[in-house]
Amino acid sequence: MSVETIHQKILNNTNDNFDKSLGSWTYDIEKAVAIELNEHVVLTDDIIDKINIENLTGDELTRFIFQRTGVMRVAATKASGTVLITATNATVVNVGDLFAADDVFYEATETTTITAPGQYRINVQAVEFGSGGNVPVGAINAFPTTLVNVATVTNESAFENGFPEETDASLRQRYYDKLQRPGKAGNKYHYREWAQSVAGVGKVKVFPRWDGPLTVKVAVLDVDNELASTQLITDVFDYIETERPFGADVTVVTGEALEIDVSATFTFKNGYAFAQVEAFIKEKLTAYFKTIAFDEDLTYISQAQIGRELLSVEGIEDYANLTLNGSTGNIPISEIQVPTIRNVVNV
Repeated sequence: MSVETIHQKILNNTNDNFDKSLGSWTYDIEKAVAIELNEHVVLTDDIIDKINIENLTGDELTRFIFQRTGVMRVAATKASGTVLITATNATVVNVGDLFAADDVFYEATETTTITAPGQYRINVQAVEFGSGGNVPVGAINAFPTTLVNVATVTNESAFENGFPEETDASLRQRYYDKLQRPGKAGNKYHYREWAQSVAGVGKVKVFPRWDGPLTVKVAVLDVDNELASTQLITDVFDYIETERPFGADVTVVTGEALEIDVSATFTFKNGYAFAQVEAFIKEKLTAYFKTIAFDEDLTYISQAQIGRELLSVEGIEDYANLTLNGSTGNIPISEIQVPTIRNVVNV
């Protein structure tokens, strides 16, 4: 409600024996009251908005959900692991000494005293939180600052355990799940809650009695709805073991990749050729497959939907003769399969 509307209502409710014309004492006094009342209306609207969880973000959303359900936002993590260094002489690697993969820095998490030349493994973690610290084998190979008597560094294993903070959308959905499908007494929703409490976990499927009484299988994807790493699977299993009811036999797995080959006769827009459009197709279909991964109702990959996705790809005018894995029909998919794009062929 605007100041003008409030002011007019006050004037309408003021006795006509008073001069209410523009510039009169009554007009001006009541205008001041209208301005103040409008500020309270705005504040009241803000309070009402904050009662609706859909309007909350960030810390307000975190606090609202935790106070009502005890569900906490999953915090970001730092990628960590070991690096292999080559020492040319006795030296000390101190806590905080830096190693690098291009412009991503890692710091030693403990002091290591080296007494003779040779190769040594050092525990490190990324300086920054999030997935930026996840790098393949051999990526950590430089020193931001010189380390005395240390000649080389490498990582023998990939770093895969750095994850961003849980998004507002994910946290809000877990809140709704807690209210609508509450986990209790070790039911399937309880296992899903436990799995989704682990940093890095995205979608989850739970299969009670999958191998007989008291057996539970928990299938997880990572936050990008891609197959979970071995470390993430272990983290989920370890956490569930601390929470599960006595006697339950729990198995934690990730999804199984369903590789899909797409073949079609493409018509390209002017200035485009298959060599450049191929990458756009893979990017578009990869994004689409992530949205449907682990969908509870998904039983097949729709050829028609793939066709719609193709028509939205930059550079494609039209297509014909579309096949998926050599078939002109839909592709069946099992409960824990995750579709991935393998090849795109222009015929």
